[in-house]
Amino acid sequence: MTAEAQDRATGEAIPKPEWKVIVDLLWETNPLLVNRLGRKMMNYLFKRGVTRIGDVMQRLLSHGDGSGLGDSLEENQALPRIDYEALENFIDEVFKIAEAELSAEEINSMLLNWFRLENTRFLTSAAEKRDIPLAQISEAVERFSKLPEQQKNLAPEDRMGIRVALIRRFFTDDLDYIDDVKKHVTISDFSNMLRHTIGPASGNGKLGGKSAGLFRADRILQTAKNESVVLRNLRIPKTWYVVSDGILEFVHHNALEELLSIKYSDPSEIRQEFMYLRQIFKNSFLPADIMNGLSMMLDDFGEAPLIVRSSSLLEDSAGSAFAGKYKSLFVANQGTKKERLEAVADAIVEVYASVFAPDPIEYRRERGLLDFHEEMAILIQEVVGTRVGDYYFPAYSGVAFSRNEFRWSPRIRRDDGVIRLVTGLGTRAVDRIGEDYPVLVSPGQPGLKVNLTPEDIVRYAQKSVDLVNLSTRRFETMGFDRLVREHYRDYPALSYIISLYGDGNLVPPVGTMLNLDEQYPVVTFQRLLSQSPFVPQMKAILEILERELGFPVDIEFAYEGDIQTPCLLQCRPQSHSKGRQDVVLPRDLDGADVLFTAEKFITSGMVSGIEYIVYVDPDGYDDIPSMEALYDCGRIVGRLNQKLPSKRFILMGPGRWGSRGDIKLGVHVGYSDINNTSMLIEIAKTKRGYVPDLSFGTHFFQDLVEADIKYLPLYPDDPGIVFNHDFFRLSHNQLRKLVPGSEHLEDVIRVIRVGREKQGATASVAMDGDSDRAIGYIVRG
Repeated sequence: MTAEAQDRATGEAIPKPEWKVIVDLLWETNPLLVNRLGRKMMNYLFKRGVTRIGDVMQRLLSHGDGSGLGDSLEENQALPRIDYEALENFIDEVFKIAEAELSAEEINSMLLNWFRLENTRFLTSAAEKRDIPLAQISEAVERFSKLPEQQKNLAPEDRMGIRVALIRRFFTDDLDYIDDVKKHVTISDFSNMLRHTIGPASGNGKLGGKSAGLFRADRILQTAKNESVVLRNLRIPKTWYVVSDGILEFVHHNALEELLSIKYSDPSEIRQEFMYLRQIFKNSFLPADIMNGLSMMLDDFGEAPLIVRSSSLLEDSAGSAFAGKYKSLFVANQGTKKERLEAVADAIVEVYASVFAPDPIEYRRERGLLDFHEEMAILIQEVVGTRVGDYYFPAYSGVAFSRNEFRWSPRIRRDDGVIRLVTGLGTRAVDRIGEDYPVLVSPGQPGLKVNLTPEDIVRYAQKSVDLVNLSTRRFETMGFDRLVREHYRDYPALSYIISLYGDGNLVPPVGTMLNLDEQYPVVTFQRLLSQSPFVPQMKAILEILERELGFPVDIEFAYEGDIQTPCLLQCRPQSHSKGRQDVVLPRDLDGADVLFTAEKFITSGMVSGIEYIVYVDPDGYDDIPSMEALYDCGRIVGRLNQKLPSKRFILMGPGRWGSRGDIKLGVHVGYSDINNTSMLIEIAKTKRGYVPDLSFGTHFFQDLVEADIKYLPLYPDDPGIVFNHDFFRLSHNQLRKLVPGSEHLEDVIRVIRVGREKQGATASVAMDGDSDRAIGYIVRG
């Protein structure tokens, strides 16, 4: 072809349009690019409604007899191939139609735009490689981010394709998750994330469930800020990531491959070996590339305290929250760079070791996940808080749920949600604490309180604060009263947290001066709940996330001190029960067949066909003389959990089972010690100081909900309550037969076979949440 044509009237040479010169040159130098440009032009002409392009396509696909290749789609044979020369001619035809239908300026403009798009093909190509190494994809995303804005042109479909590919590469293949996130994320979000990601350069690990949940929630809420004023200051803490295959490189680096199959061992062997295994991990070393990444991370964080959190591939997914199963550890991040690096590395390997702990392995076994190749990513976050003297902690923090699985008032609806709120680190909200209480709030009904009288509010108030001691470089617990008296001038948002108790009354503080000689501070959050944006903020977050995700959610949050600035720490699907049961309590029972009744904090449910009752006597438990025997009590319960028929027995005993703190206040058990029971009944004995914890929202309570273990608190000393002491204390004890060597605790743990005491009978427990009544009774065969 020549570069010029002739005008028929004048015979003068007419220069070719610029776009034609470019296309002709590309046919000689880069025909593949011409084909791509031709396809884009064809689609553009279709969108412009140019009918001729369809006719050309039909001729291309025709066999010459009028039938098209599309007519063969129903035949069980391959389609005939079109000659490559015909395809080239087709592209030429496309450009001829474009020349006839479009102006030269429009064609030039479209080609220029598509040339710019070619500059970013490297990112499209990299993102679509399913297992592309971390270093390569990070380099491609970073290269794109550094392009001038005018060169970042991407077709909408290419932009969406890259988003989806990056979501799949770093988070999950789950289509619901991808659909939720792709609408709210940008490529620059990934660029920022990858600048803070550590892992093997040649690896292809992901960021794990906890990271995925937080990333999704943050992106959704950032979009929602445009419509919700109360969320305008919402943020997440500065975060770094260690990818999931880092644990595999650690295992291979230290020749620990034999541990990968420990999950198939007998549960008792796993429990026996884990303490030793954990120390093996803590005396092993992270690979150099991960240590180098951690060193860069510490330069970014400075000396702010950190929390090293698990983020396994299975974690925080629907039906498998793994709440509290894997470790999360605080690091004070003080001292020399070497000391800080060693402390972070030590925390990471301890989180790695928790993959092989008995509770998560049993949890996976129950859900058919044992064969899944579990990998552990790590989420490292700056602790949200402020320095007060030698201590570091947030003003307040906690957990919130969009659905309330355990109501304390019949007026509270399930969709009113629930918040567990504490001052200091949120560990006191998510853990069961043997001797302490959070404030419970329903975002939908914030005026409905659990405790009403000043005496009850004081008695069931938070007494201690979890914090990071920057001087000792440890996570510690400190008495709230002492902390306030020593640092009340610097305590963040104190006037929103406390009320002052004196002369039988609770009053909010006035001004900044506190008279702590005549009144003492009580954690009530009275001003926070009534005179701050806290409740509207929590309500908005929960409602937006549940609406966008299509399921109830569970979040963790903290406030540094500014009541206007919520900080989101975690988001996952809320564990939920298998649906509400309408229960009719039995009437006209023989009094001898009634085991107990209850009239406080009842959630509707029914448990029937109970063959065994494991009863830990509150008085006997209180009289246990040694710590070793107290731990033995929990170990024996764990052995009974394995011996007794699954879901055909219930556990009953004093106080708060599985709590952190004084084990005198509740039986020391973990998830794998109770997971086979059908019900847990906690007994409050007033004279012994045993008080069940209304632990909605703790990791322990989520375990009960997920495992469909019903929960009931009993107050046998309350007026009008029935509790059949003789049945529980005088029935024949099966303990020695089931657990040899347990004779020393026969007066404390009683295993009652219901059918032996009442010929052929079983036991049932009926709970009616609407009337706030429950009854346990014998069902005769």
